[in-house]
Amino acid sequence: MTLAMSSTDLATAAAEGRAGLGACLSPRHARAVVALAFVAAALAGFLATDGGTAAHAVEHAGGDLTRLLRAMAAIKAAMAVGVMAAVVWRLSTPAPTPWLVGYTFAGAVMASGPGLIWDMAYLGTGALLLHGGLAACAILLWKDPAVGSRLAAMIATRRAARG
Repeated sequence: MTLAMSSTDLATAAAEGRAGLGACLSPRHARAVVALAFVAAALAGFLATDGGTAAHAVEHAGGDLTRLLRAMAAIKAAMAVGVMAAVVWRLSTPAPTPWLVGYTFAGAVMASGPGLIWDMAYLGTGALLLHGGLAACAILLWKDPAVGSRLAAMIATRRAARG
């Protein structure tokens, strides 16, 4: 099975039982899996650094730089939530297993970054995880054939409503 399946191929594969875990999960359960992975990774990012190491990093960086980087971490967390909202929107329709795994992994990687940045001890690692996961989610959403068909249907509906 390839990642570029049409919706008719997905329906056929699901009917034949070939689509794997992603097709077995209802869209509601798929969204719950991705959201749970996102929240767990975000918490892991915040809890990855012990208090002593974080306090030492904050002391070493100084007050102004700490406030700036924490504000940036908050903005990056808001970006991650926005991307995950797009992923949850995508998962309101059935997704094959490779796409579901990709969205789950990329979202978890992205969600762990802001917590690492907030703690000030692993700034480079946090930035790499956040931006790598963000890029992976964007690429997955861009290449997912279900996203294109849903957007085309939305555009057609709005054009028809306008007259």
